[in-house]
Amino acid sequence: MKTKTTGGGPTRRDMLATIVASMTAGAPFAARAQQGTYPNRPIRIIVPWAAGGGGDVLVRAITPSLAQRLGQAVIVDNRPGAIGTIGSQIAAHSLPDGYTLVYGTADSHSIAPHILKTRPYDSKKDFVAIAPIGFTPLTLIVHASSPAKTFEQFLRIARNAKQPPTFGSWGQGSSGHITMEALKQATHVNLLHIPYNGTAPLITAQLAGQVDCAIVPVLVAEQYVQAGTVRMLAVTARERLPSQPNVPIMKELGVDIDMGPWLGFLGPAGLPPDIVQKLSTAITASIAEPQVADAMKKMSMVMDTMSSPAAYQRFCDSEYDRWGKYIRAGKVTLDP
Repeated sequence: MKTKTTGGGPTRRDMLATIVASMTAGAPFAARAQQGTYPNRPIRIIVPWAAGGGGDVLVRAITPSLAQRLGQAVIVDNRPGAIGTIGSQIAAHSLPDGYTLVYGTADSHSIAPHILKTRPYDSKKDFVAIAPIGFTPLTLIVHASSPAKTFEQFLRIARNAKQPPTFGSWGQGSSGHITMEALKQATHVNLLHIPYNGTAPLITAQLAGQVDCAIVPVLVAEQYVQAGTVRMLAVTARERLPSQPNVPIMKELGVDIDMGPWLGFLGPAGLPPDIVQKLSTAITASIAEPQVADAMKKMSMVMDTMSSPAAYQRFCDSEYDRWGKYIRAGKVTLDP
């Protein structure tokens, strides 16, 4: 049956074509409507370190409040290995849609790309900074029997030693190792590096007198300070720590190191600015929650805030450059 027209009116075929065209033109809008307002499904946070470690515990302390603020489940996905680069690389290659974030650290983003022969990613180009958490203060320790009672005495003894004193770190290329390289460069003191596979064997070596000094997180050192087996000489912080008010910060001693390794949240490059801002606001508010502040205090971490994601991006970029300077000067590498 044919549809007749009068007065040049549209045919049935014309009408169908118009309907199809309108449906096609509206498809992108329909797709966006189905997507809804961000977020409308669970968000994954990649933690590039083993479950149960300090970073993992901290992120899991933040996620309940973050999930409540975003109205979606927040899932922690542990992808450890290679100084945090395995998990970070997965995040870098994820879609920039706000559903995959990464817990970034100085080790994974400011240090690893400089010391690995094959760079796993470009820390400045492959990620966007979202929100900081804070930093982990480090401390220079000596055995309780050491003649160095103060940082100044330590430097004097080191400079007068016939052989370079030894210092231990929890690993070649670790943030502890690079911090000591920065200390050596700032004070012009020659120290011989002895790397250990983790803080536990490092502390064991320090207690046994196998190294002259060590650089460790304040949290690791505190129980041994209380036991009277080691002595803190200085900490890397912007101001004296409430838990160790008698231990000077390095800046007081003329060494321009005002913080330990940083911690924060990043996303893959290309993340839309409105999503970055929404995540930043939610994360910052979650970190300010009492239970998170308490968890950070127990781990001797220092909370940090930035005025905006852009300010945090500038910070991350500057940290990449700062740690890289120490690494190049110290000729630190993981590859033969």
